[in-house]
Amino acid sequence: MLPALFVFTACVALLFVLGMPISYRFDRALFNDRDGIPPEYELPHYYVLKDGQVDTSVRWPGWDGWYFFMLPENRDIPTKMIRGSLMTGLYGLEGIDNYAEVLLRLSNFEAAEHLCLVPTEEEVEGRPERENFLSQHYLPRETDLQMDHRELDISITGPGIYQDEKRETWGRIRGHWPDYEIEFVNPEAGITFELSYTGERLVWWADFRELFTYFAAFGQFEGSITYSRGTRLDDAHAIEGECETYELSGRGSFEHGFARKPFDFDAPSLPLRMLGRLFPTRVMHYHYELFIGDDGHEGGFMKAGGAGVRMRDHGGIYVDGKYVPVRSIEVKYLDDEGYDYVDKHCHGEPQVRFPRAWRVRAQTPEGDLEYTARRDWPPATIAPHMMYYYFEYEGSLAGKSLSGRGYGEYVDFGPV
Repeated sequence: MLPALFVFTACVALLFVLGMPISYRFDRALFNDRDGIPPEYELPHYYVLKDGQVDTSVRWPGWDGWYFFMLPENRDIPTKMIRGSLMTGLYGLEGIDNYAEVLLRLSNFEAAEHLCLVPTEEEVEGRPERENFLSQHYLPRETDLQMDHRELDISITGPGIYQDEKRETWGRIRGHWPDYEIEFVNPEAGITFELSYTGERLVWWADFRELFTYFAAFGQFEGSITYSRGTRLDDAHAIEGECETYELSGRGSFEHGFARKPFDFDAPSLPLRMLGRLFPTRVMHYHYELFIGDDGHEGGFMKAGGAGVRMRDHGGIYVDGKYVPVRSIEVKYLDDEGYDYVDKHCHGEPQVRFPRAWRVRAQTPEGDLEYTARRDWPPATIAPHMMYYYFEYEGSLAGKSLSGRGYGEYVDFGPV
């Protein structure tokens, strides 16, 4: 979830003139070690100290975000995927951030974000129904963020599920490579889960020193999830069903991104967005996918750019324990599969078009990678131009068939 940083922070003018090959010359992502996370990449990067402690009351020079997703091996349980994140700040671009959800009088430099997405198959009067159970909150960093700068231990608190006056931990991530502990709450849906993660191997997306860094570490998750209101309703008019708990085991990824943020990017990006009105070009397009294969392969890709210039175009797959780099990525959206048209947050505004299927083609040293991804679940609208989604795919790598499931992020940022 990091398109704004590439297009509007990473030396925008230079990169748009010189193009993607130049950007990779300053990026360590293609050369970093993939077997572990060094401490300096695991710990918080941007913060301010006062008397040796993290001071959440002042403006910070940038933000950190810790993200994770996991896919349960047991496909018979209601939970199809879990995606969560804790961020110490906002990206700084309306449409990628959702300014409408920032609390009244709270500056973009004073907010932290808690996000929890749990696509779940419910049963209502015997009929299957699909719910995303998205919870997203921008909370005051000064009062609701707790963070240790000496070790990875970050948490965000919010009002209690049943008692608003009582604060409770909505999300906590702590640990040291390769082992992390995750505790999360989806307050609107009454969902709680605890996960233990053991990391194994990385794919680096970007590593520009003191500007922007982001990676995904694939590994194994174990834990449990509780639906306090249940997932089965015999009566569609019932408020909630019986509490249900399920054991979780599956693959996924743990991610850390951090970036310098000297200011919001709405004003600096305005000329580029105006350019999009004059010429038939996307101002910014971003497609990011992580996938877990049925046969044990796992990996992903990041494709980002704008105004006809590619900014990110690489990925990686682990097949039989071997890392295979991915490049020259092409994504074709399948018009005949249809689109979802998602309302923005104010009724009557132009809708955002989100594809239901697309074909990915890329090159690897082992041979061509091709797969068709389909999103049968409804989109989860994170911001007016940002979607998260769960998908399934089928394809081949060097002629060998592959299939699996995954998590993705999609941005189509048009002109003003």
